[in-house]
Amino acid sequence: MEKKTKRQLYELIEKQMNGKQVRDLNLDLFCARSLSEKMEISRNLASQYLNELFYQGLLIKIGAHPTCFLARSKLLNDGYASVYANAEDLRIQAEQLQEKRSVFSDLIGSSGSLHYAIEQCKAAMNYPGSGLAVLLHGPTGSGKSLLAAKLYDYCRQQRLIAEKGQLITVNCAEYSDNPDFFLTSLFGYTKGAYTGAEKDSEGLLTLADQGLLFLDEIHSLTPECQEKLFLFMDKGIYHRVGDNQKWYASAVRFVFATTENPDQALLKTLFRRIPIVIQIPSLKERPLTEKRELIRHILEGEQKKFKMPVRISESAYRLLEQHEFRHNIGELKNDIQVGMAGAYMKAISNASPTLDLHISDLPSALVRNPLQNSGLDQGSMSRLLPLNELLPYGGRENRYLLFYQAAMQNYERFQKHELTLDTFLATTTLQLEQYVDFLFFNNENFNSPQEEIVQSMLANINRLLCKKLGMPELSNNEIKILARYFTDLMQNEPISLVEQRRRSRTIQDFQETLKSVNTKLVSIVEEILPLLKTGLNLSLGSFEEITVTLFFLYFNHGYQPAPIPVVIMAHGYSIASGIAELANQLLHQNIFTAIDMPIESHFETITNKLKQYLSEIRNCHEIIVMVDMGSLEGIQKYIDQTADLDIGIINNVTTKLALDVGAMIMEGNSLEAVLENAKQRSLPNYVIVKNRVRPKAILTVCSSGIGIAGKIAALVENSFPKKMDLTVIPIAADTLQHRQASGIFDKYNVILILGTLNLKPQGIPFISIEDIINQSDNWELRDKLGMLMNEAELTLFTQNIVRNFSLDNLIDYLTILNPEKIIVYVEEILEQIQKQLEFTLSNNILIGLYLHISCLIERLIIDKRFVYYLNLEQFEAEHGDFIAMIRTVFGRVCRAYNVEIPTAEIGYLYNYIYQGESVEKQAECVETSKSELMESVGFTE
Repeated sequence: MEKKTKRQLYELIEKQMNGKQVRDLNLDLFCARSLSEKMEISRNLASQYLNELFYQGLLIKIGAHPTCFLARSKLLNDGYASVYANAEDLRIQAEQLQEKRSVFSDLIGSSGSLHYAIEQCKAAMNYPGSGLAVLLHGPTGSGKSLLAAKLYDYCRQQRLIAEKGQLITVNCAEYSDNPDFFLTSLFGYTKGAYTGAEKDSEGLLTLADQGLLFLDEIHSLTPECQEKLFLFMDKGIYHRVGDNQKWYASAVRFVFATTENPDQALLKTLFRRIPIVIQIPSLKERPLTEKRELIRHILEGEQKKFKMPVRISESAYRLLEQHEFRHNIGELKNDIQVGMAGAYMKAISNASPTLDLHISDLPSALVRNPLQNSGLDQGSMSRLLPLNELLPYGGRENRYLLFYQAAMQNYERFQKHELTLDTFLATTTLQLEQYVDFLFFNNENFNSPQEEIVQSMLANINRLLCKKLGMPELSNNEIKILARYFTDLMQNEPISLVEQRRRSRTIQDFQETLKSVNTKLVSIVEEILPLLKTGLNLSLGSFEEITVTLFFLYFNHGYQPAPIPVVIMAHGYSIASGIAELANQLLHQNIFTAIDMPIESHFETITNKLKQYLSEIRNCHEIIVMVDMGSLEGIQKYIDQTADLDIGIINNVTTKLALDVGAMIMEGNSLEAVLENAKQRSLPNYVIVKNRVRPKAILTVCSSGIGIAGKIAALVENSFPKKMDLTVIPIAADTLQHRQASGIFDKYNVILILGTLNLKPQGIPFISIEDIINQSDNWELRDKLGMLMNEAELTLFTQNIVRNFSLDNLIDYLTILNPEKIIVYVEEILEQIQKQLEFTLSNNILIGLYLHISCLIERLIIDKRFVYYLNLEQFEAEHGDFIAMIRTVFGRVCRAYNVEIPTAEIGYLYNYIYQGESVEKQAECVETSKSELMESVGFTE
């Protein structure tokens, strides 16, 4: 019922926006009050659903009073922000985006897998004269014909072709067995050219004059036809069939398409005349997010055809998502249409108001026992998803913008001394890891030509700077990560320069902090970025410099020698140094450090050097010590518990053994695996000293995205009653769900996960924020936090959650009062009320009262409205003690703001305290106040 109502609310917004430009919308129709009246639901419920849809990325919010919501799907551009301060800001951006709007904007993949292809096509069409010929090369069903049609629309939009210019489409496969017919169709013919030619006839070249001619399946043409076509492309003139005297001219833009290898399928003369060959990726090569968008787009088309709401079972959706369609988008569309035909027959026989597509409706060739597929669990077989829920994971979030916001927030906390330098760097690196996970998880099968160009450029820069600056060479994987990052910037734009100027002082301080960590590393980045700016024609600001520096720290270049550093200790003048330098040189990575031990050195002197070295290592959790001789137990005794890291000690070091150990470390083996494999291959002995104590952490997660997970993290941190020896880390749901968060679990002892979505990773207990607010008896919360807080502190923690949750909402709503000041008064009032009444109010009631009393005080100050209370005289007669108590506890705030609380308002407080949620039926003003506030709630899950 809940999902149905929310879906109907979203559909009402879409319906009210249909066919209208932003400037023509009456925004008053899109506020909670208006929508709730049309839906005949409470305003509070409408506000909750609107905020949920907003955090799912389906709506944008205009933060005027009243707050309004618009459907993102009906906004004809992708460049809209999530929140606007007022309607004027929205209208200004709508006009700017309309000017920039491209005919390719609604093409799925236009800013992703097809971005580079589209840019090539635009360049070809804009070439002076009749443009450059383009060949679209890709498999059947990949969208070549659609792209050709979009190219025609683009030429019309840019006025590259005349008003009368047409799009003429020819499938050359129809002429493969009749080349003469192709030539007469293309060039036209004269009367008597062949039997039956009773009059002159214009050809396709005449029809396409000043327009665009799309020749599909060009490889089907015979060599003779290809040669004739080449001659026209070369000169721009031709003879009609049957007339070798008169020349005709035509200004035609050519787009060709083929599924075959053009080197083999086309004549060399024709192929040389086509300067731009564009690769169209298969469906398998495109990112998973685009495949999900295609599924939704096709289903929306079917919904319009059948004029019935369409739903799809989760199992059917996952099957379509995971299946490899050999004939690409065309096959995907055909299979969905077959399934929809079956679903329609069932809907008719069952008199169903919806079209429900189940896995059993799909073609039998597609369904191969889905229960054997790990992604299609039986528990989800019957769950039906409306189309507005079919969104790519995180598809509406700009993950780079979220990383920017998180990194800046971390740095501001570092500036306030809330985080140490190491904790700040470690936390920011973890958030960078999540951004990298997103880039690769959502594009795991995709390599764009644009990315390949960036990758090649980075490889050249890498070689150049290695020679010039002597920097460690980036690995292929590291170059690929940077290439994916810069490609993302090219497709989705960097952080705006306006935003970077707004926070210029903080960003400048951020850069200076990174210089203090590693000056050489920052200087390397300063050499790289100008080369990329010029080569990619990309605007890069100061934060991009910070991000690339953080990437180098993430790669362990200049900040940490290797995933597992190794220190070699050997007797002799430079035996250890020689082995370390040779191994580093051969492995092309700085893994080994040496401690040379003169023959006469005392054992205690040597171990003191080692202890000193271990104490200076930063951001390292484990290390290997390789020695040439001596008792491992003796070394273990001296270094036991000297540092917060695990230490593996291995004897009988040689250059061969060092190279073997270094190679295993570079392959990503664990400390235990490296030592055990080394023992089996070279027969040394080893011991492991377990000193490492991983810092405790709480993860916060939310199905709506990492942005809300960050809000939950801030809520939790601000609610701790004292400085806690743990870190609160927001994490993206998809990162956690797809087991990409192993870095977090390796670096932290995660004791608890808080949030709105229980993904149960690695058996770690999950507690819902809602359960905390609702005072659910949760022994896991007490068990985990009981190690860090006593009973009184735990109680204060849950009280602070309620207080801060209310404060967050008030900050977004109150007009004239300072929320942080008024909440202190309200807190005092609620404490006195509970003391006088001698019972404890539930958290739900407390939240409502925090919001209602704050709004009540502001309403009294500005005389916003008169409040009526039913049977006021009876209430005064029966509850005089309650009225007197409320006037007493409100005394301080009334004096501070020079207001007096009416008895009618006290009546509503009485109803709220004693009757809880049923107050809605008796007090519309309480309901309205709470509803208005809930429009700004950030945790409506």
